[in-house]
Amino acid sequence: MRQKPKDCEGIARYRAGLRRIAHFAAASLFGTAAHYGVLIALVEWGHRSPTEGTALGFLVGALVNYLLARRWAFPETQSRHREALAKFLLVAASGWGLNTGLIYLATAVAHVPYLAAQVAVTVTLFFWHYGANRLWTFRR
Repeated sequence: MRQKPKDCEGIARYRAGLRRIAHFAAASLFGTAAHYGVLIALVEWGHRSPTEGTALGFLVGALVNYLLARRWAFPETQSRHREALAKFLLVAASGWGLNTGLIYLATAVAHVPYLAAQVAVTVTLFFWHYGANRLWTFRR
């Protein structure tokens, strides 16, 4: 059997990594849509504070994101559901605390409009969640 040159293996790993982050980003879009849907509904129609809306919205979005990320971005971890879920919940809990705290500071203290603040926090936390989930939660 003919072996692949080492540089081809490196390129294949690089492409696989790009594909994985693209899949994680796509899964995150669905989770973010769920998060924002709950946030906007609670603030605009439920007359709740942005902090309350984002706290609950984050939990809904995290559930959607876990289900999609585990199946699509990190499929090799399918057999380790209990372990992955426990780790994911710890990462999500830290993200929930950061998200809720930063939204409180931005909206209640700095008086930034809640959607602008949420977009900035979401972009920042995307990198935290990807890194923590890639390196710890869904590690091979």
